[in-house]
Amino acid sequence: MVRAGERLVERIEALVEEMGRLRADNDDLRRQVRDAVSLLERAASAAAEPHGRRRHGPTDAVGAPPRRRRPRVRGARGRATPPEVTTQVVEAALAKLGEGTAAEIAAEITRAGVRVSGRAIRFLAERAGAETYRGDDGQRRYRLPRR
Repeated sequence: MVRAGERLVERIEALVEEMGRLRADNDDLRRQVRDAVSLLERAASAAAEPHGRRRHGPTDAVGAPPRRRRPRVRGARGRATPPEVTTQVVEAALAKLGEGTAAEIAAEITRAGVRVSGRAIRFLAERAGAETYRGDDGQRRYRLPRR
C-alpha cells in the first residue's frame, strides 16, 4: 500500500514538472503568435495605404516599375530542437533511465544542461530505435531494445 502511494506521488510530481515545461513552451508559443499578429497588422496597414502615400524613395513615381520582392525564406523560425540533442543523446538518457515517457527523457536531458521538450523527444526516440509501448498508466513509454 505504501509503495502504491509512493508511486502515485512520483507520478503526480512528474505531472507537475511536465505542466511547468508545458507552460513554459506555451508562453514561448504565445510570444511567437503575438509577434506574428503584430507583423501581419503592420503589413495590412502598409498595404491599405494609398499608393501616393507610400515612401519608397525618389525614383518611385507613377509608371515606375514595381519593386522586386525578396524571395520567401523557408524555415525562418529555425530549428525547434537544439542541435546538441541528437538520437545519441536520447539513447544515452534512455540507457540511464532504463525506460520513460518523452517528458521524463526530456527532463533528464534538460537536467544535463540542454533544454528540450517532450515533443522533440518523441520524434528523436523513434529515430534512435527505441521501442514504444503503452505503460500501465496509459502513457506512451520508450525503452531501448534488448540486445
